[in-house]
Amino acid sequence: MGALKKLEIVGYKDNKFLIETGNSFTVMVNPGSYRTRKQIQYSECKLMDGGNLPTYQGFENEEMHFEFVLDDTGALIDWKNLANLNIMKPLPTLLDELQQTVYDFDGDSHETPYLKVMWGTLSFDARMKNLNISYMLQTAEGKPVRAKIELDLLKYVDPETQAKEKNKSSPDLSHLVTVKAGDTLPALCFKIYKSAAYCSEVARVNHLNGFRDMAPGTQLFFPPLADE
Repeated sequence: MGALKKLEIVGYKDNKFLIETGNSFTVMVNPGSYRTRKQIQYSECKLMDGGNLPTYQGFENEEMHFEFVLDDTGALIDWKNLANLNIMKPLPTLLDELQQTVYDFDGDSHETPYLKVMWGTLSFDARMKNLNISYMLQTAEGKPVRAKIELDLLKYVDPETQAKEKNKSSPDLSHLVTVKAGDTLPALCFKIYKSAAYCSEVARVNHLNGFRDMAPGTQLFFPPLADE
């Protein structure tokens, strides 16, 4: 059985994750769990009858959330492993090291750090969104000695990769479509553009008065997108 791997966060200066900032942080005790969240962005396509049609716009950045505890009382130290004694640092020092890794502005790159989270098979490229610190335990003098950390990260995908993904499905040709019974303009826009958000523009180009009641046999022109 291999040695226990602890979650580590490494800071980078560049979005290719090639140049490290020199700051990294390893948790004292691994999180009990972590969660990710994926979201879809919609806009409202206004229908001629006054209704709204939620239409696909794109995917929002995936998010990751996890929590862990920092402590300088010695309660979280594995005393059987003497190598762990070097993490017996004051809580303010631990918090400073964490902030330098995930939050502090880098004067050379003029950016907050790019982050790589590594834990077992997990490897997550990210930027920090939120860092929440809750002080859980104090000495009789009021000195904080234990804190719960809540970290929210946004998945980072470099612009070149995003452009390649977008170009896989971006429409770049004009289309002339003959309407069939049951066709609606939002559905046709989604079929051609992979989004119904363009139905108002297509209706304008084709001088339509409605989106749903289109006579079978009508020919509709679907122009290429303006940004293609």
